[in-house]
Amino acid sequence: MINISIKRKLLLYNIIIQILILFLFSFSLYKTLEISAKDKLESTLKVILLDVVDDIIEHKEQMNSRDFDEEKEYKFKPLYIRLLKIQEQYKIIKSTTFTDEIKIDIDTLKKLKLNQINFEYQKNYIISKIKIQIDNKDYIVEVATDFSAINSTLENLIYILIFIVPIILILSITGGYFLIYKSFLPIEKLLLNLKSINASDLSKRLESKNINDEINLLSQEINNLLQRLEVSFNKISQFSSDASHELKTPLTIIRGEIEIALRKDRTSNEYKKTLSNCLDEILTIQQTIDDLLFLAKKEHEVLEQTEEIIYLDEVVLEAYTQMQTFAKLKNINLICDIEEPLQINGHHELLKIAIKNILKNAIIFSYKNNTVTISNYKKEDAFIICIKDEGIGISIQDQEKIFDKFYRTDKSRNKDSGGTGLGMSIVEKIVKIHKGKIKIQSEENIGTKVYFLFKGTKL
Repeated sequence: MINISIKRKLLLYNIIIQILILFLFSFSLYKTLEISAKDKLESTLKVILLDVVDDIIEHKEQMNSRDFDEEKEYKFKPLYIRLLKIQEQYKIIKSTTFTDEIKIDIDTLKKLKLNQINFEYQKNYIISKIKIQIDNKDYIVEVATDFSAINSTLENLIYILIFIVPIILILSITGGYFLIYKSFLPIEKLLLNLKSINASDLSKRLESKNINDEINLLSQEINNLLQRLEVSFNKISQFSSDASHELKTPLTIIRGEIEIALRKDRTSNEYKKTLSNCLDEILTIQQTIDDLLFLAKKEHEVLEQTEEIIYLDEVVLEAYTQMQTFAKLKNINLICDIEEPLQINGHHELLKIAIKNILKNAIIFSYKNNTVTISNYKKEDAFIICIKDEGIGISIQDQEKIFDKFYRTDKSRNKDSGGTGLGMSIVEKIVKIHKGKIKIQSEENIGTKVYFLFKGTKL
């Protein structure tokens, strides 16, 4: 198929449609005029025929000598009139100069009904006929004419159409091209503006007017798309930079440890210490890569097992038990408060990972000898898990970015926490997998509350 622009396609379709419309209009007009002219001609012949019949019946004694002068009387030319007597064969009683092209069929004449007008078309002639009785004898009166008047009218119409139709077609095509050009002008401007936008600068926006038309709506949607793309590109750029930094730092440490160890001979313990330090950094790299792979997976790839009904109190209790030792090491009092057994559809191990991540952060960033509380309860239609600490808190600015990959708050930007900066992103993804929401309330130097909100399953 020929690859042409939409404008040219529309122009081509416009030309084809206009030609079809004008052709159908011309044909309909021609046929309408033809039928109307024939109806008018039949009506005229009917009047003349009845007038002739009345004269014949009124002057039946002189029918053989009577002249048919209706052509002059009605000023209608050409007009052919004749009177036939029907027996076994027909006999012409009286006739004007009748054309030989009009044939007589005796069988057809015999089949005519009495006093009923019939019309017959032969070649270029129309014949009106009526069967009458005079002194119990059957007669046929025929009045005929040709189509010269109709043909002349139709020929004039054809000449008019041949002159008018091309003019109308040219005007309609010109008007169609103007409408198409004006309609596509905003789109062409939009495309021109789009060409100036590239991946290196997504801050530009299309001009949008306060007009509620399709082009303006399209511009607004493209601007919204550009806004989302700009945010995504910025996040990807930040992620690439952070990922490079997070992986480069342990590699630099490993290289430094090895270079120092190779400068001179070392004792066995010194080599073990070097290898131990390298192993710690390798484990950090491995944890970072595992976290990145988890975040990169699609939801159906994460959920290898079928969803099942899980009890939130059991998940909370297991996470609480497993984090007890870590809490004691940090001198934190970990409390578990379970109000009632609640159940949802989900994945036991994944949800436990999310809870443990939050618990770990709460323990790490709490002041010594303080309390971290984990509880689950029901509020209206929501099933809630709440983790509360009395730690350093999170600033409002940091709360907006805390779920970004590799993001750490200013107070925890150093590596002492041992995290990869991906924990909160993983938590957010797990909660979304469970069709839940995560909510944070925090004040600096007072503490933080993290809520998991789920839609419950009826028992």
